[in-house]
Amino acid sequence: MIEASGIPTLVIGTAYDIMNRVVPPRAAFVDHPVGRTFGPPGDRQRHRAVLARALDEFSKFVRPGEIRDLGCNWSPDGSRAWETELRAEMLHER
Repeated sequence: MIEASGIPTLVIGTAYDIMNRVVPPRAAFVDHPVGRTFGPPGDRQRHRAVLARALDEFSKFVRPGEIRDLGCNWSPDGSRAWETELRAEMLHER
């Protein structure tokens, strides 16, 4: 309804495969854990950086359903070690 009213929208998400299936009008991918799209809790600098990148990309979308990778990685070195660490942390919290 929002898009139909002429207001452009942008989904910022961490699940590329789901965004690819749902096909929102515009989507920005962030390689962060699900539920932590903008970064670790309390990391305001990271939150603002992700939002700034998304807004910078907003005008660059060309076709409906396009997904742009914002180049935001959870780990500075781009490793995926956080997956194991976060899984252990979440299981510990149960």
